[in-house]
Amino acid sequence: MSKIAAAVLNRKGGVGKTTIAVILAEIALVRHNRVLAIDLDPSRNFSDALGFMKNYFRSSLRLKTTLEDSDAEAPEEWIVIDCPPTINDEEKHAIDFADIVIVPVRPDFFSLSNLGIMYRTAERSDKVTAQLPLVKVGYDSSVMTKIANQLISERDYPVAEDLPIHKHIPFNITSGRVWSTGLTARSRQPFERLYDKIEKAVDKLRNGITDINEVWTDRKEEESDDADI
Repeated sequence: MSKIAAAVLNRKGGVGKTTIAVILAEIALVRHNRVLAIDLDPSRNFSDALGFMKNYFRSSLRLKTTLEDSDAEAPEEWIVIDCPPTINDEEKHAIDFADIVIVPVRPDFFSLSNLGIMYRTAERSDKVTAQLPLVKVGYDSSVMTKIANQLISERDYPVAEDLPIHKHIPFNITSGRVWSTGLTARSRQPFERLYDKIEKAVDKLRNGITDINEVWTDRKEEESDDADI
């Protein structure tokens, strides 16, 4: 597998950035990849959470708090970058460095209102829109969710996955357990599917495919959904 660098970023705090970064890193480790985890957030929650995992994964996990151009030559198969809720020089560097920039969004105006700034910043880094997929977090049947979904659809933002909120996940992460402890296979599925989609998306982008639907739609998944109707 080719090296993958994924940054997790939104200018709004509290949308699940660190949780998603931890989950991606741990899935990569469980699947026998070496992971370089880069924590750019001064809170260092990403470092703390993965620090608990060092005993499990030992030499497969390396932690840093700075991003350098030389990290592109790192031996690890996965580089996961957790960013603070800002877009300063360090975050712009992360956008420029990453193959994929995951943008978690909750169904509220605050987490959606800064997306335009992020996409314009990414364009200046020569990123195509397909490289900045949204990950919807905690979208339900509420009126606010319907409004948020309409806004996302009208602006043609790419969506990589729709993640539920699961009470066990933050408990597991903050207590030094693997993120999926106690979760059923069905509960783990959306998170593992996001991981798989990122791998496939990077492969497609490297092969010159930039159309949002082609990059983020899994044809097998589409066929399976059609078969259930």
